[in-house]
Amino acid sequence: MEDNTQTEGIITKGVGGTYTVRLLNGDRILCQIRGGIRKSGVVPAVGDNVKVSESGDPDIPYVIDEILPRKNYLIRPSVANIDCLMLTFAVVDPQPDLTLTDKLLIICASLNIRTVLLFTKCDLDTGLAEKLTKIYSDAGFMVCNSSRENLFSAEDLARVCPSGIVAFAGPSGVGKSTICNNILESDIMQTGVVSDRLKRGKHTTRHVELFDTATGFITDTPGFTSLSLFDIGTDYKDVVFGYPEIMKAATRCRFDDCRHISETGCAVLEELESGTIDRGRYDRYREEYEYLYNNRNNYKRRIRPV
Repeated sequence: MEDNTQTEGIITKGVGGTYTVRLLNGDRILCQIRGGIRKSGVVPAVGDNVKVSESGDPDIPYVIDEILPRKNYLIRPSVANIDCLMLTFAVVDPQPDLTLTDKLLIICASLNIRTVLLFTKCDLDTGLAEKLTKIYSDAGFMVCNSSRENLFSAEDLARVCPSGIVAFAGPSGVGKSTICNNILESDIMQTGVVSDRLKRGKHTTRHVELFDTATGFITDTPGFTSLSLFDIGTDYKDVVFGYPEIMKAATRCRFDDCRHISETGCAVLEELESGTIDRGRYDRYREEYEYLYNNRNNYKRRIRPV
């Protein structure tokens, strides 16, 4: 760049207030943010498209002048402008947390983020892998499997998420870093093991970082084991978005405002009784819906993932 002319790039990493930005020509530069951005309360996120210019500081030679409008933003994991989220869960070791899975599906659906479910370690329990695959495939989601012999690869990624920013999200210990290393054909990301005592993964990824692929970027995100829809301000009306099988059946309900709890003429309850809708999925829908509905007047929406 010459003088103080601006150029555009994308934030690929942010640690301690210093951001790595990949410019359109492929160069990576270190940046800090303008005071005006800091005062606005907007926190830059990995995946943000930004405008930068020279700072005059030899240590951090560039400054972020502007964060361009986001098409989406996830608070957890903290990534902006996601094109596809790979929700990654092991079938065993650690045991899959389907409540967390469905919460992430609710959030992504409400933000119009395309999701793909990726079940790992399928060779450790092929029966459970087949069961989970059927449940979520029947619900309307794309599902992929990964095992030691057939690890999810760059070719698989190109098939299901051909371009843009692809983020891998899910609990620790499910193999996200191993898969990302396999896609990149390099041991860029540290891998870990599952704690024998806690039966859950140990955190190995400490921050979000974008890595170049042939058609875009991938990122491994820090694992987490809990997520409160209440705390991030999810509306009870948004819960159904994570359950396309319920939305499909709801078109035949007697009442337009049917909550699918105990209403007369509810097609969802009819399909539940017939076995068309998975009982576990329905129970998780009802639990989240009723909790948010019953507490809808008890909080201010402090945080909203937009």
